[in-house]
Amino acid sequence: MKRTKFKRLFNCFGTIIVLLFIISSCRETNEKKLQSVIDHIAAQMVPDHRVGICSVKLKSGEKGTLILTGETTNQAAKNEIIKALYNRDKSLIDSIVILPDTLKNKKYFGLVTISVINLRKEPDHRSELVSQARLGTPVLILKNVNSWVQIQTPDNYISWTEESSVKLLNRMDLAGWKNAKRVIYLENAGWLYDTPSYNSGVVGDLVGGSIIEKTGELNGYVCVVLPDGRKGFVEKQKVKDFDDWKGSVPCTEESICKVAKTFMGLPYLWGGTSSKAVDCSGFVQSVYIMSGLILARDASLQALHGVTIDITNDFKRLRNGDLLFFGSKKNGSSHVTHVAIYIGNNEYINSSGRVMINSLDSTQINYSSFRMNSLLAAKRIIGVDNDPGIVPFIKHPWY
Repeated sequence: MKRTKFKRLFNCFGTIIVLLFIISSCRETNEKKLQSVIDHIAAQMVPDHRVGICSVKLKSGEKGTLILTGETTNQAAKNEIIKALYNRDKSLIDSIVILPDTLKNKKYFGLVTISVINLRKEPDHRSELVSQARLGTPVLILKNVNSWVQIQTPDNYISWTEESSVKLLNRMDLAGWKNAKRVIYLENAGWLYDTPSYNSGVVGDLVGGSIIEKTGELNGYVCVVLPDGRKGFVEKQKVKDFDDWKGSVPCTEESICKVAKTFMGLPYLWGGTSSKAVDCSGFVQSVYIMSGLILARDASLQALHGVTIDITNDFKRLRNGDLLFFGSKKNGSSHVTHVAIYIGNNEYINSSGRVMINSLDSTQINYSSFRMNSLLAAKRIIGVDNDPGIVPFIKHPWY
């Protein structure tokens, strides 16, 4: 009799175990399906992690609830994820953080405080240098980790830099900077002096495109203050009122070629985007910045914007300032790895080892068969309106 009862209890307990296992397996299967929905929406709405973040995960909560965790820079992506999952499972808890988290961090803007700051892929000095930013560039602070900040620059590029390189601002601080009298440095390189004299000591160096707050003038010098509070003097003829500049700077075929040639001989640096050293796309971006336009950061991103120029049979349709893209093709898809600026007469200027001029004409001494064999496409930038990858300074809300 006792054996029979024990057997029944054992069978009952075994049945419960099996049911729990089935329920658990069903829940895990359901979670995997829902996670695949999340991943699909993230890939569709935030396809490139260089310019957007959408890292959302699903986990089980108490009493059968499902919790959405993670972060994104795209509010629309978050809304779409919640909508899609709520239609499948009503027991949903939203814990997705929109970056920047403006409730926890009021100082979610910043200004670059030195001539050029290094931007890295991860918050580590050993991490890859992916870009740079100039003095006075406004940035969005996405989050803080120890002594590092994750930022988004005006070209939407996301990276990490040391917090000491950026002056943190709240929205009112940024508005005050935008309303202040500012100047832009027009030379490729120079110095900020500690007295209004060429023979004085220096406060720091400057690169083309540096934006500085002006406090006055003295003896042919402009008195300025840096975002971190340091004060100095810069030659008046080397700067221009920033508001006047952004409203009148010419972006023409002539101006692009003229600016580009001032970079001749500059050394190549992977991640470089200033007049100290440049990579191929950093060179193109720097030239266009000095002509009043903010382009996307990397060559593969720049190739997504502008008007396509047909170079299938010849180069007669090209105009000065057009961008040439190089790389490889596989299964019908182009993989862009290099970019150059067309400067007329079948020549283009690019950063490859150093900034140099090459030719598309095989009879010329500066012809590069390697580049010609990898030429993929051409895009026109000058005169293109309403393109999110080609933004005039005067239309960018951060300036």
